[in-house]
Amino acid sequence: MSQSKFVGALTGLALLAGCGGGDVTNPASDEVVGQGMSWEEFLSLVYQEPETGIYIADGDTPFATEKHLREFYENNVRNGQLIVHRVGGQDAKWSDTQKLNLTYCVSTRFNNNYNRMVQAMATATAQWEAAGHVKFTHVSAQDGNCTASNNNVLFDVSPINAGGQYLARAFFPGDARAARNVVFDPSSFQPLGVWTLEGITRHELGHVLGFRHEHTRPEARTCFEDNNWRALTTYDGASVMHYPQCNGTQNGDLVLTAKDVEGIQALYGTPNGEPPPPPPPPPEGDPRTETFTGTVATGGNFHRGPFTVVPGSTFTATLQRTGSAGDPDLYVQWGAAPTATSFVCRPYLGGTSTETCTLEVPAGVTSAFVMVNGYAAGSFNLTVNYLTPRGTGGGVTTETRTGSVGSSANVQIGSFSVKAGTNFKVVMTGTGDPDLYVRWGAQPTTSAYNCRPYVNGANETCDIPVPAGQTSAFVMVRGFTSATYNLTITYTKP
Repeated sequence: MSQSKFVGALTGLALLAGCGGGDVTNPASDEVVGQGMSWEEFLSLVYQEPETGIYIADGDTPFATEKHLREFYENNVRNGQLIVHRVGGQDAKWSDTQKLNLTYCVSTRFNNNYNRMVQAMATATAQWEAAGHVKFTHVSAQDGNCTASNNNVLFDVSPINAGGQYLARAFFPGDARAARNVVFDPSSFQPLGVWTLEGITRHELGHVLGFRHEHTRPEARTCFEDNNWRALTTYDGASVMHYPQCNGTQNGDLVLTAKDVEGIQALYGTPNGEPPPPPPPPPEGDPRTETFTGTVATGGNFHRGPFTVVPGSTFTATLQRTGSAGDPDLYVQWGAAPTATSFVCRPYLGGTSTETCTLEVPAGVTSAFVMVNGYAAGSFNLTVNYLTPRGTGGGVTTETRTGSVGSSANVQIGSFSVKAGTNFKVVMTGTGDPDLYVRWGAQPTTSAYNCRPYVNGANETCDIPVPAGQTSAFVMVRGFTSATYNLTITYTKP
């Protein structure tokens, strides 16, 4: 929640003081960034927390790294619009299991304000629970170690010294644990006119549940953010998620309205509904681990999948950068190959050596796909752990891979578990002049391979029988010139 100064019924009541120095009659400048501004202009209006390095735009929306902030700018602000928080083009919300186990701690570092913060959270969570089918649980035993690295709770409630730049900020479903914090500046505990600490907490918990600012809608006529949102109700100028200074109609504390209740019930169901079903039996299947190595050019993609998965099981993909340079990014999607805008997990860490996606496979989902995108060119190892249905071995499998490769560069693909006596077939198409290599038991090189058509252009095929004693196949695409490739790989799993 940003700082600005109210007008109308709240004229002269200094609740907020804009990150960009907004005056007493205009919304804070951080509420209206955009309209084709340069990166430098945009960055000058964004507040960066000195304690965490987190960037704050849109008043109380956090961006973990400059890389996330730069993406926000490039995709939305540079051309004159802002973004609503979504995950890969999908609604950001908690699963049916997670929504009833929203555990949190309250840091004892609030000191004299600790009891007040505990009570504000209790009041605000109870009101959201009374409105929709969600359940917050205060794990007080963790309060003495209530930090962003505490994995015994879903999120932490902690103090921060923002220097009065904002009152509080929160996070959205799907954020990594390190970013799942609800933080409060000391100014939140000062007299705030008609606003209360409980009201501010209600607003921030709305973000925790996945709700965006109501004033992102065009009906607000100011503080516009973007067009990328899905309406749950008709417009509500009095919503707990609507800034009063953005043509909001509430003239008191931030409280849940009838339409707020309608909205949470549309997303999470009615409160005190049917009791949750007993936990399902553990999913059954055969555990599998597949490892891949590869390189990716800047802007290039490295695809793997489908991986046949079991609903309710855990799917984990871990990307380990090899070498000291580069920035490959990990993406996961259910049912189709990920893209830059469609994914269920994307850690999107800036230049770190490891990225991990650990996900519960949703009901009805039977396949997972992984992509590595080159934010900056680099090499990597990729490990995928998952549960596959029993009895799926022995069938013919067809997989596809697409990507790009630079001149004299290699993209390694595999391994593939194969059955002796069957055929392993790879058909390649694309542009430029990529060369196809296949090898049993180890990654191909330019001098070690079992098949290499080595013809001009991108159309090449390897169709070879799996020898006795061989259990794995590896594929490599090498750029004779810079090229793109599409692979169709057909083989029989043991």
